[in-house]
Amino acid sequence: MNKITRLAMVGIASVGLMATMNSGASAAAPETNAGPAAVQDWGGGWSDVRDVSIREKPSTTARKVGTLKKGKIVKCWVAGCSAVDGGNYKCTSSSPTENRWHEVNWGGKKRYAATRCLEWGRVA
Repeated sequence: MNKITRLAMVGIASVGLMATMNSGASAAAPETNAGPAAVQDWGGGWSDVRDVSIREKPSTTARKVGTLKKGKIVKCWVAGCSAVDGGNYKCTSSSPTENRWHEVNWGGKKRYAATRCLEWGRVA
């Protein structure tokens, strides 16, 4: 077998492995609370530990518009998952006080989730 044939076979096997790995990850992903198709698929937040409040503005005194249930995903408002300074909060009674809030898409509207209470990263 020549070098080109071997390289082609390795490449085909790699593509098959990648497709298998990606399809398994997608099937295990939690449901989303995303709005219309304009939502960026670049990133989002989730918690496998607790439910997290979604607020109208970046403050614990702002109106609560929903709850992101444990294991679910909320998508970022824009690609890159922008965050802003806002009111202070604690994720738990023993955690430090924080004030960063991520802009998220909740029902097609820009809303806010406490940054430190969620994990953030790429979601499908």
